[in-house]
Amino acid sequence: MPRPSRSEPRNSPTGEERRRLLEILRSNQGFSEPERWVEYAWQHTFKKTLAEKLIHCPDCGAGSYTTIGQYVYYSTLARLRTCSNCGLVYSDSRIDPEVIQTHFEQSYKDEDYFRKRRRRIVRQIAHLVDRFSPRCGRALDVGGATGYQMAVVKQIRPDLEITICDVSEVACAAAASRYGFKTICGRLTTLEDIKERFHVVVMSDVIYYEPDLAGQWKLLSDLVADGGSVIIRVPNTLTPMRIVQWILRLLKPRKAAELSDRVSFFNPEHLYIFSPRFLIKRLRTTGFDTVFVLPSELPISNWKRRYLHALWYGMATAVHFLSFGQFVITPSILVVGTRRAPGLGTTSPAKQSK
Repeated sequence: MPRPSRSEPRNSPTGEERRRLLEILRSNQGFSEPERWVEYAWQHTFKKTLAEKLIHCPDCGAGSYTTIGQYVYYSTLARLRTCSNCGLVYSDSRIDPEVIQTHFEQSYKDEDYFRKRRRRIVRQIAHLVDRFSPRCGRALDVGGATGYQMAVVKQIRPDLEITICDVSEVACAAAASRYGFKTICGRLTTLEDIKERFHVVVMSDVIYYEPDLAGQWKLLSDLVADGGSVIIRVPNTLTPMRIVQWILRLLKPRKAAELSDRVSFFNPEHLYIFSPRFLIKRLRTTGFDTVFVLPSELPISNWKRRYLHALWYGMATAVHFLSFGQFVITPSILVVGTRRAPGLGTTSPAKQSK
């Protein structure tokens, strides 16, 4: 039998490579049986990666949980868990912050992404900011990138004072130079030092990145003025995720399930999955008296799907209305919480001024 050519790709690692990969798997988080993962690690070019394993729920501190599934991210095997006490769904692993910072700097979305794909989402959030902002109010966009979202807000409400907070120095510089917005560069915790309070805080697709979740709620309470509002956008994928994972547990052999590397409907960049029920309860305990959930507009992927997405959103809006706000069937949701204004009951001062 002729020997395979040197140029042909190998189907398995050499002895030296196997020893190196075993060392990586033993040092990385999550691989209790490293020998079973050697082939996978070789195929996916594993590297040594620092990660911290969570023992307790990052929100309530409880230690009991159930596991939804497992996934591989940056050469780390993480589990997606549901806290048995508060119901938060969270990843049990925290990758080295320097690795995550580099990842986001390299994968940062440019302004065309917001201008084209997220056009409908941007307009929907802009109208909510308009609705809940008093005249000459202050609005903060956490994770505001280059400022395009707030530039659209400014077109509708030129009277508002806008501040952008983002981890990317490049994005903050762009927001300041293009639109003249005040910028604060850094993670959410950077805002702990500011004395200013805002009438509207926008957190669109950002709260699931913050490692210090309990600190995030406390800071949010400090940032929003009396009578002010927070607008949060998050994925709404927990129900289909649980259904698919349940089906896979029934159909997949146990040995194969132990080598699973993904959780259906879950983005491994995210640290949490927030259900509408969890967010409503958490915002109320944080001091937001009125909390409600809305269907979120869908991103536009291409012209063929544009009409399908418009139809889906229209149907979701009808379902939401007919169910008196109980059912939201869009892939993402908007959650709006408003703090009581002194002397105005639960009515926002923004509504009083319009």
